Amino acid sequence: MKQNVMKCILAAEAAACVAFCFLRMGFSWLFSGIAAFPFEQAGWGLRKLSLSGEAGNAAAVILYGIFSLIPALVWLFLKKQRRELRVDLVLPGLSVLLFIVNYYMINPSFLPSRVPGTGKWVLGCTFYSVLFGYLVIRTLEVYREVDAGKLQRGLKGLLWFLNMVFVYAICGQCLEDTLLAAGNLRGTYGGMLMEGSVSGGEPTGAAYLFLVMRYIVNILPYVFDMGIVFLGGYVLDALNRNRYSDESIALVKRLAGFCQRALAITVMANAVFNLLQCLFSGSLSDISIVIRLPVLSIIFVLAVLLFSRYLCAEQKLKQEHDLII
Repeated sequence: MKQNVMKCILAAEAAACVAFCFLRMGFSWLFSGIAAFPFEQAGWGLRKLSLSGEAGNAAAVILYGIFSLIPALVWLFLKKQRRELRVDLVLPGLSVLLFIVNYYMINPSFLPSRVPGTGKWVLGCTFYSVLFGYLVIRTLEVYREVDAGKLQRGLKGLLWFLNMVFVYAICGQCLEDTLLAAGNLRGTYGGMLMEGSVSGGEPTGAAYLFLVMRYIVNILPYVFDMGIVFLGGYVLDALNRNRYSDESIALVKRLAGFCQRALAITVMANAVFNLLQCLFSGSLSDISIVIRLPVLSIIFVLAVLLFSRYLCAEQKLKQEHDLII
């Protein structure tokens, strides 16, 4: 996939995530969480259509069936194309699960949840956990015995998917947490009094400033991870053209250097933010001290550095071999 195309997709996803966050603030009864999307909204629409009359009820039943049968239809398509695997037998089961999920989304009053407001979230998480588990196992099956070219394309696809996850973390999860924290400072969220909210007058400007700073510190690792993914895509393209070229070596070294700087900046930003919270704790009503131990990031940086050393050594050996010939 072209870099520019992927950037457009990521920009559209970011806009959708921001819109979803603000829709949750204004229509929390219809946008209870990302895990319930789009089942919650589809269920609400089908319920309205069903209550509109006999024709609407018939249309709602048909749409309910079509929506729920999508995984089974995908399985039939794969079977017809002779591309089905054993793990694809999960798809008909997913349709059964989707019938159940959609039924309760249409009739939320029947949800057997003892904790108010969690029923739709639990249903959505259950479906997505099965779906993602199926996708992971199928991906491993598909790429188990393919050539290096297909493996590289699969790796690039995984990198693009990671970028989509990072965009959701930046413009979805972290932004929503910040908006909720801002709502707690004001004592309101979506026009309702928040339990445990801070009282005693308007929050200070420092409180909002630290909320913004916390958001920046929290998204900083994801921003750098996106940069690493884009650089990794360039590295893969260069290695595919010629793994021993000066361009490939330079890009790998650039990736290693970027990883080092990103890790250092992330750790220092977190430490400085914790220090500032400690210094201004007297004027803050919401303090979040987080100790980051980026062990996996350190391992990744060391792995990239080691790979660059191996690549340089292989290039030197190849150059010596070409001179002998």
